[in-house]
Amino acid sequence: MVKQVSRDDLSSNELLLTKLRMWQLEINEELKKKRYKVPVHLGLGTEALVVAVSSIVRDNDNLLLTHRNAAYNLVRATDPMDVVREYELSRDGASFGQLGSMNLSNPESGVVYSSSILGNNISVACGFAFAQKISDNNSITVVLTGDGAMEEGAFYEGMVFAKSHDLPLILIVDNNDYSMASAISQRRCNINLELFCKSIGINYLMLVGNDVNAYVKDLEEASRRLRTNSSPIVVEVQTTLLNQHAGPTPGWPTDPMQVYLSAGLVIAEDKSDPVFVLKEKFGEITFLKIESEVLSKKLCLDKK
Repeated sequence: MVKQVSRDDLSSNELLLTKLRMWQLEINEELKKKRYKVPVHLGLGTEALVVAVSSIVRDNDNLLLTHRNAAYNLVRATDPMDVVREYELSRDGASFGQLGSMNLSNPESGVVYSSSILGNNISVACGFAFAQKISDNNSITVVLTGDGAMEEGAFYEGMVFAKSHDLPLILIVDNNDYSMASAISQRRCNINLELFCKSIGINYLMLVGNDVNAYVKDLEEASRRLRTNSSPIVVEVQTTLLNQHAGPTPGWPTDPMQVYLSAGLVIAEDKSDPVFVLKEKFGEITFLKIESEVLSKKLCLDKK
């Protein structure tokens, strides 16, 4: 007998995932209107990873991001409108209009650094983790990077340094196959990250499937091991970016102009979309109730 899943079975992580999708879709609508003064790199399709990463970051931990930091900052902000105001370069923004988008950090929310330079944040993360190792306060550093940064020297130097000093560091590789508009097959040979990690003795974890609860469980276990026995962990996550690099990008497989909030929260009707995974779990009728509930609490950016 198939277990019936009701609205009451919706976890807080799943609810946050749907809210994050809505916030990003709202911002995407405003990007079409060229409302913001800075380029904004959304993460439509990465919401399961974003929510899971945010769930393991405690008060004394450090989270370091890339130029594609919008989703993470939205999730961790006390008020997502603080992030939107930052894109407007308002003094009421998350960083008082000083950092814009690609370098947006907010130490109060645990986001201590974001970098627009490919691979740059890995070296910085090693510094943060080294300080934690010295202080021995049971805190960890989590740094995000992507498959594009795997082509940078800082990526490998950072991993070797982290392992040499057994730093309390989780390096998460968001592998969406693309660097701007170039697929991995178009720009380089395949890199077997698991084998590389094995060669230098770093623990490796692969996340697939876009199930936010499963991701949270796996990352919580990884962070628990790291806090107990300081030794770096690399997590590779297979994602599909459902929006362009940043605004209209020639050659990008998905045109953000064709993604509409009015069409609902699901963008792709397959497991490349974490919201579709949620829809599949709850079924059409229950998911429509969840979607309606979430959409009733939009930020309403279009009314400004």
